[in-house]
Amino acid sequence: MYVQAVQRKVTENWLKYEVDPRISEARRVYLTFDIARDGHPSNVEIEQSSGVPSLDLSARRALERIDTSARCRRIIREAECRWSFWFDYKR
Repeated sequence: MYVQAVQRKVTENWLKYEVDPRISEARRVYLTFDIARDGHPSNVEIEQSSGVPSLDLSARRALERIDTSARCRRIIREAECRWSFWFDYKR
């Protein structure tokens, strides 16, 4: 359930209008990040770029906007949790 909650939050937070409007399609961008028990992301890193800087930045910002604190405290028992996420872009 928590994974689905994070996926929903990321989808809601991904503002595709931040991507260069001339781009209609791009390679997948892979990112990794930590989520602390309070629900805030940190250490967001691009593992593999899409080759489109505005897409990479938009994906990074979507992850940085996550805040799922209530669910996170109940599910994550460690100090933080390392995640991998990817974004497929198609206009």
